[in-house]
Amino acid sequence: MNPISVTDAFGNAPPRSACVLCMKGPQGGCVLLLTEWFTWLNIKRNPMLSFSMPRGGDAAGLREGDRFVLAFPPAEEALRYRAPARADKDAELPVGTVPATLQSLCIPVPKGSEVLLDCTLAGAYNYPFKKVRIFNCNLEQALRFTD
Repeated sequence: MNPISVTDAFGNAPPRSACVLCMKGPQGGCVLLLTEWFTWLNIKRNPMLSFSMPRGGDAAGLREGDRFVLAFPPAEEALRYRAPARADKDAELPVGTVPATLQSLCIPVPKGSEVLLDCTLAGAYNYPFKKVRIFNCNLEQALRFTD
């Protein structure tokens, strides 16, 4: 995998598209689940990425400073993760090769992912009009990769 520019990543992962959150599970193992939406933001000249998840779901345990991967597989592959998949229990989980720079995280990613972002959670808040939680990460700190 080779580093790519933000412009290329933006082209491969357009705003408001879904992505797959790949993180360590609360009881060990790894959890992969589809986000409701994902977007790129530029808040006060600070490039951020933002995504939403249902409140109280598997992502509820994420705290500021936690590290995880956002993966962008083809749409038909991403939909397989609508229900949370546990990499340590689901033998049918179609995971791909993890690049060397992410291997220290020991987090599998969906097969065919076009972009992988190594993220650290900068903040999260409950959206007031829907039962979702919004998560924000600093885009400049995310590592960008492609096949």
